[in-house]
Formats: sequence, structure tokens, C-alpha cells
Amino acid sequence: MSSPAQPELSPLQRRKRAAILSGAEEVFLDRGYGSTTMDDVAAVAGVGKQTVYRHFASKEVLFESLIRSMCVQGADIDVDTTVGDDARSPEERLRELGGQLVRNLGSARSIRLYRAVVAEAGRRPDLGRLFYDSGAKLVRVLAARILATVYDEATAAVRAATFISLVLGDVHLELTLGYTITNRQARFDAQVEEAIQAALRG
Repeated sequence: MSSPAQPELSPLQRRKRAAILSGAEEVFLDRGYGSTTMDDVAAVAGVGKQTVYRHFASKEVLFESLIRSMCVQGADIDVDTTVGDDARSPEERLRELGGQLVRNLGSARSIRLYRAVVAEAGRRPDLGRLFYDSGAKLVRVLAARILATVYDEATAAVRAATFISLVLGDVHLELTLGYTITNRQARFDAQVEEAIQAALRG
């Protein structure tokens, strides 16, 4: 049975919901999930705590909604141009896809969200799955589709997973750990090229 449709929000309700999510992003990503309260979010959002609860039944629901919202905002991956039927080579398509992955998961906001999710993943592994399914897993599926034009399905899946790991590589790990990287884009670009070569190597 499908769930009942949610009532459409009024313009005022949409503005308040957006303010709550904006406040939640600021507080959760600054203090972490465990140290954040709904009072904190309400104060930053400029609304009453009961307003927060009217939109989000609990802190857990609010954090899940924040993850979905941030992943949607960051998802600039164009499925049609990445895996569409065009004249580009697999190498060109993978380069575009790798660049999109870097922009999405390598941004400062995504790094901060990643840290917050990892900190909670031991207690709430579903949050980790939600973040993964909305980011890296999507790109892995797209990479596998591209590589399936060169390899059989099983081989394409394995090489797609390797591609994702190499694209993010040490730079993503260092950013997550708080390193200051002055040449991050150049290093990400180099990792994308190495990932392409590894994925297409015979």
C-alpha cells in the first residue's frame, strides 16, 4: 500500500521549513549530531521549537531530512549527458563523471556532512547508507553503465567501484581529517586521470 500523499505546504510553511533546514545545517555540521538540540536549531532558524517539531517529528527525522536535502542540492550529475547515447568515448564520459563526483563530495559542505554522518554511523548505520546511496553509489552505478560499453557487466561493476575509490583517493581522506590542501583541485584532477586509466586498463 502506498503512503498517503503529504499535504502541500503553504508559501509561509515552505519558508519556515527552509529556514529550519538551513539552521539545522549550520548547527549539525558545526557541533555534530550528538551535541545538537532542537532548541539550538530553532534558535538559529529564528522559529519556535514547536514549529520545528511540526515540520520534523524528531531530531533523527530532521537530520535525515538534512542529509537528503544537502545531497539533492549537491547532485549536479547529469545522467543523460553522462551515460547518454552520444559520440563521446568512455574516457571522456568518465572524466566528466569524475569531475562531478569531485565537485559534489569534495566540497566543504559535503566534507562537513560526511564527518557528521560518520560520527553517527556506528549508532545509526541507516544514516551512512542514506548518504552513500545519495552520492557515491549513484556515481558508481553511472560509472558501471559507461564501463559496460567496454566490459561485461560483472567486470564493469568491479572497475566502477575502483574508479570511485581512486577519484576520491587521498585528497578526500585528507580533507575529511582536516588537512589544509593548497593544490586540492590539481590533485583531484590527477586522481581522476589515474582513475580513468585504471578503469580502462586492459
